[in-house]
Amino acid sequence: MSEKTFGTKLNGSMTVSIGVDQSLTGFALTILDVEDPKKYMTWVYKSPYRGVKRLVDISRWLVKKLELVEDRYVADVAMEGTVLASHSALVLGELAAVVKIVFWSFFEDWDHQDHLRVPLQIPPMTLKKYAAGKGNAKKQEMLMQMYKRYGVEFNDDNAADSYGLARMAAKLQINEVEAQIIEQIKDPKYRDSL
Repeated sequence: MSEKTFGTKLNGSMTVSIGVDQSLTGFALTILDVEDPKKYMTWVYKSPYRGVKRLVDISRWLVKKLELVEDRYVADVAMEGTVLASHSALVLGELAAVVKIVFWSFFEDWDHQDHLRVPLQIPPMTLKKYAAGKGNAKKQEMLMQMYKRYGVEFNDDNAADSYGLARMAAKLQINEVEAQIIEQIKDPKYRDSL
């Protein structure tokens, strides 16, 4: 098991958002304090397994991390949408399904928060435009923009993406481009229906 951690403890944070960058080689999760987005915890997990064993391993890891939000109000959840043209679309689709099942089950009994069971699904280009100002930003540009715009530093692009997704789930915006994207993702097409 390999895990990297970024950020600070969320001690007093009562309202949080969640961002997930599901990758087979570096699955990233961010829990972000909505009131103070410089308070966050981000983990990047690399499972030692392959195939279905990796999917089970990642799902168990994700559930353990989600237990950290049990006594908090979760504003929303955003995950990176899968790219269908990718050469690994089938395997990534399996992982996306596992993530969706974990959220569906984990938030099933939360009162008046059904939307958490079906995370926002953010296309990679939309995330890049939100966090870097352009939809074709490269990995290094994303890392740099995270630092310049939000004052957070990552050395892992999956971690940076999950942080950006958590900001989107929190509906945070610091400029007009971000405000337009936050408005755009209110469209029901960005979330599976219940």
